[in-house]
Amino acid sequence: MSPNQKTLLAAFVAFVTSIALGAICALLFALIDEDHDDWAVLAVFGIVAGSLFVGSAAWVALFKFSDTRPQPQASGQAPPNSPGTPVP
Repeated sequence: MSPNQKTLLAAFVAFVTSIALGAICALLFALIDEDHDDWAVLAVFGIVAGSLFVGSAAWVALFKFSDTRPQPQASGQAPPNSPGTPVP
């Protein structure tokens, strides 16, 4: 995978995780506080999900992903013969 694909995948995982944890925190807040306002639950979700995503996006931005694809060979060299390849 290219470094850009790895960064995009890490950002997507961070987004999905922050949404899931924000929803869990909002549900727990709604269960714990019997006399809650619906806007308060929405605020808890937004604050938790937003802060987790900003923090994880900053963490992903600080990480340097490397390229794991094989590097092309120099044009002046012939590729090595693999077993079973006829030699001219």
